[in-house]
Amino acid sequence: MNLSKNFYLVISVLFTISFFYSLFDTRDTHELFFWDVDLWVYRGYRLLIALVFIKLYFDKKKNGKNQLI
Repeated sequence: MNLSKNFYLVISVLFTISFFYSLFDTRDTHELFFWDVDLWVYRGYRLLIALVFIKLYFDKKKNGKNQLI
């Protein structure tokens, strides 16, 4: 499936916002995939997903420039 590089950027921004929003959460646990997990595990999950999509965005952006030349 060939997704637009802007899709990766939007998803990474949403997960980054979600990560920063979770920093203001006062609960000790959060529900992740139907299980209660430590809040730092949840934050790590959100940050990891954001970083993966940011990397995918920059990879797509780099490959797109190489194809234009």
